[in-house]
Amino acid sequence: MLTIPGLGSVVAAGWLVSTAAGAATGAVAGGIIGLLVGAGIASEHAQVYAEGIRRGGTLIVVRTNDDRAPAARVALSRNGAVDSDQRSAYYHETGWAGFDDSAPPLTASEIDADRVRYTDRMHWLP
Repeated sequence: MLTIPGLGSVVAAGWLVSTAAGAATGAVAGGIIGLLVGAGIASEHAQVYAEGIRRGGTLIVVRTNDDRAPAARVALSRNGAVDSDQRSAYYHETGWAGFDDSAPPLTASEIDADRVRYTDRMHWLP
């Protein structure tokens, strides 16, 4: 269990753990954003991923070679992965301007309400 600024306690495994541990002990500016950017993820994507976690989601990061990337995408898709571009659009439509590490995580009831709104939005998209 690690504590990351802006997120609190998180469970992590794999190659990202050593980076996360360094971020937690070294007080990397930006908490989860710094961790993800340091791992090679573009800042704009890291913002969306961090907001997704704050809203009750789970982030799974897969490190693989180009040959295996399609299989990883299929496995994630089959198991309920969300489209981060669609989530980003939804977040912006609701007034989100970027991840705020001082904002508290959503409560269980806020998470449920947000998921209903997102599902309703997705239902009406062409």
